[in-house]
Amino acid sequence: MGLALKKEPRTRFLILEQSDRPGGTWQVNRYPGCACDVPSHLYSLSQGPNWNWSQRYAQAPEIAAYLEQSSLPLQPHLRYGHEVKQAHWDPSGLYWNIQCSQGLFLARVLIAATGPLTVPHMPDLPGLADFSGPVIHSARWPRHLDLRGQRVGLIGTGASAIQIAPAIASQVAHLHIFQRTAPWIVPRGDQHYTLEWHHRWQRYPWLRRLYRYSLYWSLESHALAFMHRKLMRQVERRTLRLMAQQIKNPALLQQVTPTTPMGCKRILLSDDWWSTLQSTQVSLHTDPITSITAQQVHTASQSIPLTVIALATGYRYQDNPVSQRFIGSEGRSLADYWATQRGAFWGMMMPHFPNFFLMTGPFSGLGHNSIVFMIESQVSWIRYVLSWANKRQRTRFQVTEKAYADFMHEMHRRSPDTPWLGCHSWYLDEQGHNTALWPGYSWEYRWRLMRLNAEECLDG
Repeated sequence: MGLALKKEPRTRFLILEQSDRPGGTWQVNRYPGCACDVPSHLYSLSQGPNWNWSQRYAQAPEIAAYLEQSSLPLQPHLRYGHEVKQAHWDPSGLYWNIQCSQGLFLARVLIAATGPLTVPHMPDLPGLADFSGPVIHSARWPRHLDLRGQRVGLIGTGASAIQIAPAIASQVAHLHIFQRTAPWIVPRGDQHYTLEWHHRWQRYPWLRRLYRYSLYWSLESHALAFMHRKLMRQVERRTLRLMAQQIKNPALLQQVTPTTPMGCKRILLSDDWWSTLQSTQVSLHTDPITSITAQQVHTASQSIPLTVIALATGYRYQDNPVSQRFIGSEGRSLADYWATQRGAFWGMMMPHFPNFFLMTGPFSGLGHNSIVFMIESQVSWIRYVLSWANKRQRTRFQVTEKAYADFMHEMHRRSPDTPWLGCHSWYLDEQGHNTALWPGYSWEYRWRLMRLNAEECLDG
């Protein structure tokens, strides 16, 4: 968004960043094995793609370095160590009053690019506070944690857990993995790029474009399975056959065989999860945790002595406390506005929040392709709205109640055609409604935003 605003003449803007450096999630998340699950070349910006990725799925430090490099033109606009405590709309002055850890800022337009997954979810496990050893969350992993010789309990088997376990299994004395629900996992197919490939991309620009397009359309084809359940069931059967080929222990195979429909939760990518579970240094536990004491985790069937507990339990999405910090024209916070139904017009705007945009808000997440594609689609729409408002000298604009209601109706109408309503996940609110993912193809999202007329959906 900052790079796009820099191209706009006579536009003054600041980026308030709570950290001491750019990178967001790729600076904060530093757990062992942390990597992207979208191909590197598709995870970079279309206007500034990186062609020197070392492998198909980049590790977190490499992505963080890319984002730091990309942010260099924005240094005059960046304010590090500036955490936004609260921002409220001032109807008399028609501006946002932004109370920050480093002072007060006033802005005609506020864009919240805080990310939907920012606050770690801490599980409610009896006795967790009584554990005598380190208790760490994957989102707050210490920089210099030595796990050699430790008996580690890894709680969770989601996206971060399947990266952590293979990375630490050979270091620890023993790794105990506690699984609540068996995830669906498909092969990652990772690979390192050779110097020959790098030379080709440097020499032939058309080859770079062709490779990026092929990655996009390859991933976009996966959306067919999310839109047509018969196709998803075929993927299920192939995955189950592959699991049976690679997991020789019948008891373990039964433990890791998912009981939920494929796609209702995030489909995970890994080339070494199943082999890690078959290591003599790893044990998988599927009984629920009943309690935790100073040195043990207790389940219904056994007590397991541990020295470290690692929580891979995800983030608070539906009740993200960051939404309490933005207060609209009615004096209600975004959290209050979402109390009955979480939503956003094209993932970006809500009534009663003038001159305000979200990025990667409700209904703009993806389960099959690169979120960067959706972000760049939103950037284009925001630039269009700002240009539209400037040309008409509109000092105040917001989405209409009708446009918002129509969009929400469409999302609720289309979501039941997807597999996401088939089980409990962070995609769904307490009423069982999808509030996270775009129920369609990513190209459709961009195409429709390009044709969206501000006159028809915005007012003062």
